[in-house]
Amino acid sequence: MPGRKREKPLYDYNIYRILPEKAESFKSFLEDRRFEEIPLKPECIQNPSGYTFTLMFCDKDNRKGSPWVNLLSTCTEWDLTQELKIYGAALICYREDSCFVVSYGNAHFYVSDYCDFNFGVAVAERLIDLDQVRAQQNISHGSKLSKMHMDYLGGTVLSYRSGEIPTYIRGTSLDPELWGTTINCGTSAQFKWEEKPTEIGEKLNLLNEIIKADSSISLPRLTFLDAEEDAEKIESLYHQLAVAIEQYDGAAHDGNLINVPSFYMMGTRLIQNDSVRFKLSCNHKSLEFDGELSITAINEFVREKEFALQEVIQKINISIEYANDAWTNRKPITEYLEFITEDNFCLRNGKWCSFNIAYLDRIFQEAKRVAFINHSQDEFALSKDDVIQFARENGFYDETNSRQPYETFYNQNISQLIGAICLHPQTVPVDPEGNGRYRYEVCDFCKDQALYFVKIGKPNDFAYAIDQAMLTLEKCEAGMGSLILPGDLAVSPTEFRMVLIFDGRANMVEKWEDVFSINFLIHLTELKRRLSSTDISLTIDFVYW
Repeated sequence: MPGRKREKPLYDYNIYRILPEKAESFKSFLEDRRFEEIPLKPECIQNPSGYTFTLMFCDKDNRKGSPWVNLLSTCTEWDLTQELKIYGAALICYREDSCFVVSYGNAHFYVSDYCDFNFGVAVAERLIDLDQVRAQQNISHGSKLSKMHMDYLGGTVLSYRSGEIPTYIRGTSLDPELWGTTINCGTSAQFKWEEKPTEIGEKLNLLNEIIKADSSISLPRLTFLDAEEDAEKIESLYHQLAVAIEQYDGAAHDGNLINVPSFYMMGTRLIQNDSVRFKLSCNHKSLEFDGELSITAINEFVREKEFALQEVIQKINISIEYANDAWTNRKPITEYLEFITEDNFCLRNGKWCSFNIAYLDRIFQEAKRVAFINHSQDEFALSKDDVIQFARENGFYDETNSRQPYETFYNQNISQLIGAICLHPQTVPVDPEGNGRYRYEVCDFCKDQALYFVKIGKPNDFAYAIDQAMLTLEKCEAGMGSLILPGDLAVSPTEFRMVLIFDGRANMVEKWEDVFSINFLIHLTELKRRLSSTDISLTIDFVYW
């Protein structure tokens, strides 16, 4: 009986795409790290399709072992150190209009500064059946957290929520005969092919043509700008940011997309209050502030220290007091600023990025699931004059102060009108077991089992109210669905209502695209997602001043 015919072996290919003009500098970069060019056998190069192949190989001696090996050896009965070698290789596949790098061993550590970060997602859009995804990883615009989803039994539909960007996708190939059964896509694209390394020219040629062609599917993507390649654009964006900060005031138009999120320090979110201090510093000059970080505080610092903001925007640092006279290390102020331009660039975690229309479309798609109410005639539609009159009648309006606590006036006034319990501005400790220095407002007022969160300002300011509601939700989840309000009042919330008061807006919101703040919508849809796993509903109440 004849033996079974052996199938051809499959070889792993981890492929990155880099700009052709970066090929020589990448090669030099590897040479500086003890990689050397290894001659290839000309007879092994088949169907190159115009590509030249350069193999860079590294065999580093490491006779002392790694530092952690030495450390563990001091704790054990055995000597764990041994003669080790670190192997790495990069096959640079170059032609005038295209360049790919196949990495082996540790070479993938070195290609990251040269590669096209969108390459993997572009491959996924064109070559993977997105209804048969085996694994995916998403990151969120507003945080540094990532989420991994696995399906061990079979494929599932690719999923991502508002503000999330798929950064890794493993799925079934649309053409298994050509590309292999399964493709892994992240920064690189990973295939299993029958061809040997110097025989992949035709595959690369076809891959290059496919990547350049339009795709019928567009996944949300967020691309970090390259510090060198995009230096001129980054400088222009910092200029736009500085101008936006300088022009930010109470009369700013609704499309101003600056937002200063709550501080994130040592893994714990802290809601600012009047007892919190922070310090802005630049060029050996500093100024301390109480309360929330704001654009106004940045402008005050720049004005008092006589800086030109456009010259120092990248040099301003912030530190936060977390105990009496104990401050966090300084960090660039740009790490605490969210900024989005009208031409789809944004500042995220201190780095400039560009994003595509699919990213925005997904946010609006998720936002449309959130109900909103425009108030113009009912008790919620208190005007600014109404609450000022209320404050005067009750004796707490200060005629000599140009900066009045209008939110306090509104909360007290509306609470009387609808029979609610006003809690603003009372706070409770974030951590009851701590020293009580960091506190937050559970909500502004409550009625029955509904909690109300109020914010007056522009759309970018409304994210503060969302952050407040998110922290309240976290405490509610920790309390198994119940909360203790100031005054030891127990409540089991069934509804969150965001009362968002537009200051100076003439036209009512007809659709979510009219809000003009992507940052706010990202926060909002994340709150909606979190509430969907509870019995708490969400309603947005828009009021216009």
